[in-house]
Amino acid sequence: MSSIDDRYKQALIEEHYGYVRSGRTDDAKGVAKVLKDQYGHDVSKQDDGEDKPKLASTLPESADAEKAPENTADPKPRRTPRAKPAQGEDK
Repeated sequence: MSSIDDRYKQALIEEHYGYVRSGRTDDAKGVAKVLKDQYGHDVSKQDDGEDKPKLASTLPESADAEKAPENTADPKPRRTPRAKPAQGEDK
């Protein structure tokens, strides 16, 4: 179970540095608080010459990345309502 916690912590660290790199300091402070409170990890101590951890991202690098093809199958034919019997017609 600790590997899940470790991965979550690593993801939060990467998220924090992503916010810092993009200039979103308020979001970075919020993530830093979660890291400090839940994991005892102080992101300010990380800057001691170590390489910052990176996770292998499964998301495309940019919005211009190739998208998966959409459903190209022919659409199902539209159903039409049943014909109503005429009103004076007896069975």
